[in-house]
Amino acid sequence: MDRLTGKVAIATGAAGALGFAGVRAMAAEGARVVMMDLSPAVHERAKDLVERGYDVTPFTGDVSVESDMAAVVTLATETYGRLDVLWNNAGLVGADWILRDTDVVGVSHEYLMRTIGVNAGSVLLGSKYAVPVMAGSGGGSIINTSSVQAAGGDLALVAYGTSKAAVNYLTKSVATSFGHLGIRSNALAPGMIPPPGPSGAPARSHRLEDIAPAQLLLDSQMLDTVGEPADVANAVVFLASDESRFITGQLIYVDGGVTGHLPTLSDRRRQAGA
Repeated sequence: MDRLTGKVAIATGAAGALGFAGVRAMAAEGARVVMMDLSPAVHERAKDLVERGYDVTPFTGDVSVESDMAAVVTLATETYGRLDVLWNNAGLVGADWILRDTDVVGVSHEYLMRTIGVNAGSVLLGSKYAVPVMAGSGGGSIINTSSVQAAGGDLALVAYGTSKAAVNYLTKSVATSFGHLGIRSNALAPGMIPPPGPSGAPARSHRLEDIAPAQLLLDSQMLDTVGEPADVANAVVFLASDESRFITGQLIYVDGGVTGHLPTLSDRRRQAGA
C-alpha cells in the first residue's frame, strides 16, 4: 500500500464519484493529494479522507479559469514542496448539461466552446502550470480523463466527443514535447461507469442486465460486468506510480471492451442467439 509514497498529486473534479475514488486510491497508496473541484462539496470530501488518516488538501476553483489552475499548482508546491502527478479529471458531465448535447445542427457554438473550454482547456491549463514544476524536480506523470465517446461518431454528444478528442491530442502533444524532461502524459478513456448508489456504495448488482440502459451496453461490451469508479481509480494509481515509468503518450481504454471489436459484434451476437 505504498506505491505512491513520497509523491504529491493534484486531482481535478475531485468531488465527483470518479474523482473521489481516484483521490482515495492515490491517498491509500501514500500520495499527498490536493483535491480541486468547482463544488464546495470538495471540502466535505477532503474532511472524510483526513478523518481516515489520509493527507489531502481541498481547493475550490474553476478548471477553465487560468488563475485558478495556476493557484492550485502553487498550493500543491507550497503545501507539500513538490508536484509529481496531475490528474486532469474535471469535465462537464452533469445530466442537465449533457442532455443539451445533440448533433451539429442542434448544438450552439456557445455550447461547443464552453464544453471544449472546460473538458480540454483544463488539460491545457493544468499541464501549462504543472510541467515547469515537474521538470524542476526531475519529471512527473500527467493523467487526463478522456472518454470512449471520442473513439467514433455518434448520433449525439458531438460537443463532448469533440472535447475528448482534443484531450487525446493534448495528451500526446505534452508527451512529445516534454518527455525529455522526464514528464509522462497519458489518457484514460472510461466507458459507461454507473454512479454509486445513495449510500456511496457501488450498485448492488454487477451484471449488465440489472443496470439501465442495459441493452445498449450488452450489445457492445465484451465483459458481462458493470464498470465502477474503482476500475478507473486503479488505472490512475498505476499511471501515477513508477510501475508505468516507460509508458507515455498512450490512450488506455477502461471500458470493458466496448472499443476493442468490430462494429458488427451486436449483429453477430443476435445471429448466434447470444
